[in-house]
Amino acid sequence: MSPIPASRASLADIGLIAGAALAVFVVTGFLVLSPRDPRAPVAVIFAPGTQASAAFAHVAEAGGRVLRAGPFANIVIAVPDDAQFAGRARRHGAWLVADAALVPGCSAAVTQ
Repeated sequence: MSPIPASRASLADIGLIAGAALAVFVVTGFLVLSPRDPRAPVAVIFAPGTQASAAFAHVAEAGGRVLRAGPFANIVIAVPDDAQFAGRARRHGAWLVADAALVPGCSAAVTQ
């Protein structure tokens, strides 16, 4: 057998690079979308398929004050009661708690 030329990337190498790029993308997204002001409205995003009533209940259980529904049933616009709200919301099933002003469709008419 002849050796594989060093210039050809293997499928494993490509997968490793793609995985690293995805990880950087996800971490950057979390950092960019994280709420800066603990009292400002946030978009609480649950898994696709979550019913609006369940999402509202989870936000209330986590200690948030619901302002309105987001552009999809699994997104709720809420005001946190304190800086630990995001952690509690994630324990209640939220995938992401983001600054509502930065999430498309969530910043219009955000009022407290």
